[in-house]
Amino acid sequence: MAKRKSDNKTHPEFDFSPPSKTFASGFIAPFKFYFSPQFYCLDELDVTRPALYVSNHTILGVFDGYPFAIELYLRKGIILRALADSNHWYIPVWKDIIEKNLGVVEASRDNCHALMNRGDSIVVFPGGTREICKKKGEEYILKWSDRKGFVRLAMEHGYDIIPVAAVGAEETYTIIEDSNDILKSPFGQFLKFIGVSEKYFKNGELMPPVIRGIGNTIFPRPAKLYFSFGKRISTARYKSKFDDAQTQEIMKKKVEKALLGEFQKLFTIRDNDTDRSKWRRLLNMRKPNS
Repeated sequence: MAKRKSDNKTHPEFDFSPPSKTFASGFIAPFKFYFSPQFYCLDELDVTRPALYVSNHTILGVFDGYPFAIELYLRKGIILRALADSNHWYIPVWKDIIEKNLGVVEASRDNCHALMNRGDSIVVFPGGTREICKKKGEEYILKWSDRKGFVRLAMEHGYDIIPVAAVGAEETYTIIEDSNDILKSPFGQFLKFIGVSEKYFKNGELMPPVIRGIGNTIFPRPAKLYFSFGKRISTARYKSKFDDAQTQEIMKKKVEKALLGEFQKLFTIRDNDTDRSKWRRLLNMRKPNS
């Protein structure tokens, strides 16, 4: 893991060669056909300066970050460096793929400092694992708790924050059982007894739900996805107060409010979107008890 450096050296340990736009376009093509992602306010987005892109995690975190990151690369030439949970680095092969092919960096304060010293644009999901481990009824609810590290770092480096809302992925799956249901089951009681639920799942807070997609399978429904890029939020005036908890909370609330505002825009767009093919309408039908 990189050590923090106080100067503006290039930090070559984070050098990353992105794939060609031709490869990226081909890679995302099947996804675009199936989910028909829509992007809003991207053309007007000012990318002349690096920024910290802040977004919401959707269920299981599988359909939120990379669609808008690839679109940003294809249309604006911007590479977003994602900060990911350290658990990814315990998975053989996968850790090499995300690091060497996708430019993902292990989430830590030191690594974020290094990326900002390089002038990289970064994407973070303050909700982390808790936000992907949805419970029933938690669609589009931010689970940021008291996490303010992202605004602290943005203020310290004078980075603008760009909120990016992701809507639609919550409809790709139905939660059959959430952590509350699992922990009430005999299996859940066993996990409690041996201490696993507390040690690894924080008593259910970090426990993935049991899901269903099309029919009784885990294949996702082809719900249309919507992404909206909010206006830049400047942190320059707060740079001298980056370590002040109250100022951090003010900035965090400002970002939350902006992101929730983008949600509302996308909800309206989605509700008025009549562009649904017959196959999409059919596959998006849920069972009566869903």
